[in-house]
Amino acid sequence: MKKILISLIFVLIAASSAFAVVREGYIAFANMSNEEYSDFMYSAFNDDDSEFWWADYKIDRPEYAPYLAVIPEYHDFTSFSAMLMALDAGKIDRMELEQPAAEYLLRLKGNDEKYIPYLITKGVTYSLSMGFKENNKWFEPFNETIKAMAEDDTLLFLRAKYITASDENIKTVKFEKFPDAETVKIAVTGDQPPIDYIAEDGTPAGFNTAMLAEIARRLKINVELVNINAGARAAALASGRADGVFWFWHENTTSAQGYDTPAGVILTEPYYGTDTLITIGKKLHNK
Repeated sequence: MKKILISLIFVLIAASSAFAVVREGYIAFANMSNEEYSDFMYSAFNDDDSEFWWADYKIDRPEYAPYLAVIPEYHDFTSFSAMLMALDAGKIDRMELEQPAAEYLLRLKGNDEKYIPYLITKGVTYSLSMGFKENNKWFEPFNETIKAMAEDDTLLFLRAKYITASDENIKTVKFEKFPDAETVKIAVTGDQPPIDYIAEDGTPAGFNTAMLAEIARRLKINVELVNINAGARAAALASGRADGVFWFWHENTTSAQGYDTPAGVILTEPYYGTDTLITIGKKLHNK
């Protein structure tokens, strides 16, 4: 009954916005064009294993209907900040964020008066791994250390500290120094606060950085952090600018694997995942 009701609401909303263009931003983690991303998301929306619903206020508040189209016009962004600026400037109508980033944005002071979740979807699992160029000698040590950190609950502890309990004061992380040890260059994008985050002064912080500091401590290596945008991940690996990079990908959708992981890139065991995607828009103050 719930699925039937939601389907009927979806049809009514689609009909009311048939001639509207809903511009939706997303971070270009996957190696897809806007058209390919649209095809992928539309196929996911029609997957029988996926569940979709709206928060109650959207059903009761018809002024939000124009922003809930079945097939939005997708616009890719290479940074979280650029996408948020586009939303504030009216260049897009809404933006997709993985659950931790959306919840973080809504927790920031004053943002509950500016933004709301237009749409909450479940069914596509987004996972986070570390990506390396094939044959990079650091892949196996990092992969084994990540697995060990999962087994001894270190990852669970870091998630609780740096994701669940995060606020606008995302914790910076200090790296131990190991004299005469090798240095590994890791690229960070800052595009999924509080998971992958770069502070205003350029200092990486948050969950990924904390996890990386623990890997470096266990392997007794030094880490050089390289700031890049999401679209430059594969290029950073191919050029040698970075040995490794934090890599979001779609875990349960084999059709996206070719997009998510270009040839020549190998991924570690996933160390974080969420199956919830939250679409945020500017808050309308209509009564």
